[in-house]
Amino acid sequence: MGLCKKILSISFKEKSIFRFDYLVNTLFSFFYIVLKVYLWKGLYGISGEAVSGIALNDMLVYSILSSFTAGITKTTVMNDLNESVLSGSISSNLLLPIGLKKYLFLHSVTKNIFLTLYGIIPSVLAAMLFFGFHAEISPVNLVLYVLSVIMGTLINFLYNFLFGSSVIWFRNSFFLNNINSVLLNLFSGALVPLWFFPEPMKILSVFLPFRYIVFEPIAVLLNTKSAAETAYVFAMQLFWLVFLFCAATAVWNRGRNKIMIQGG
Repeated sequence: MGLCKKILSISFKEKSIFRFDYLVNTLFSFFYIVLKVYLWKGLYGISGEAVSGIALNDMLVYSILSSFTAGITKTTVMNDLNESVLSGSISSNLLLPIGLKKYLFLHSVTKNIFLTLYGIIPSVLAAMLFFGFHAEISPVNLVLYVLSVIMGTLINFLYNFLFGSSVIWFRNSFFLNNINSVLLNLFSGALVPLWFFPEPMKILSVFLPFRYIVFEPIAVLLNTKSAAETAYVFAMQLFWLVFLFCAATAVWNRGRNKIMIQGG
């Protein structure tokens, strides 16, 4: 535990050196939210009539919350693994006493903390003041949302670690990172909520982990689900956590042996 705290502290200090980068990211994050909001306003038209039972205000709230949720659940572990293999630094990382997977997770957590503090929260608060934020959120739903986001963050990390480990065989998984970004933005609901998906895509999203990273936590927060549906969301998040953890561990163990054979 002491070693984990030390790694978090060192990583946190490293990120603090580049605070300006995160401040610049605040501006980009804000303009990204503005772009999404005006896009939905344009699609709804002047009348602002409800589409598929979803009112314009609900979409504005969702746009702000999706930017916030997608930001705090984000991970760059796939890219980190790719760079470590290409640079050869993975050989030294394998010697870490806490294990590479835990180290990358702690590194991802500290990066997200800084991104949240200096990029996401300021941009979201600015968007809420600029566009208004009209949503009834109960303390219970807020707690459930936090728990769901934590599980969504773990799901996203394990998924990215699982497929990022393929760099051991491909030598460069840059193309997988691009594919993953498309799938995540589409099926997580970060760009378009699953409410508007055609039925075949809705069915497909049920068999993928992405919806439990962004869309479902927001649905829980906005109280659009019954108690039974909320329990189902948490059950599915737990299922994906266990499945991805086992799969990532198995793939990494096999890949690590390959690295050790090649590296001596």
